[in-house]
Amino acid sequence: MENILKFRLLDNSILFSLFVLELILSAGLFLNLIKIFYDIYGSYPNINEIIRHLINNALSMFILIEIIKSINDYIYYKRIRISVVLDVSIIILLRELVLGLYQHTISESFAIMITGIIFIMIIARAITIKFSPNNYNRIGV
Repeated sequence: MENILKFRLLDNSILFSLFVLELILSAGLFLNLIKIFYDIYGSYPNINEIIRHLINNALSMFILIEIIKSINDYIYYKRIRISVVLDVSIIILLRELVLGLYQHTISESFAIMITGIIFIMIIARAITIKFSPNNYNRIGV
């Protein structure tokens, strides 16, 4: 009986911690949205700066959205799905690739290497969908 109470206490404290983390990340998402407008206002005459800020902040928002989605999935399914981890990793690599190519800060060989890693991750993502242990009847899974 005592072990069951300890497990429930641990499980509830994990869920509470994840809920607080989700609230903090949601606030960060909202602040990132405000930052987009602030950066656009601050660099108004320079269209290249506006585009750079939009690309950087929009891709950062996608990363935050995927992390919040993974926290929600853990709360709902009580496990972390590898497909969500792959989604976050793919978005992070795409962000770095797009920013590096736009700002001309990465070499061609590094861009090809990142593209290859993204391709392998997309194949792994397709495999996780094909061989999922559970069939989720939700949109976007």
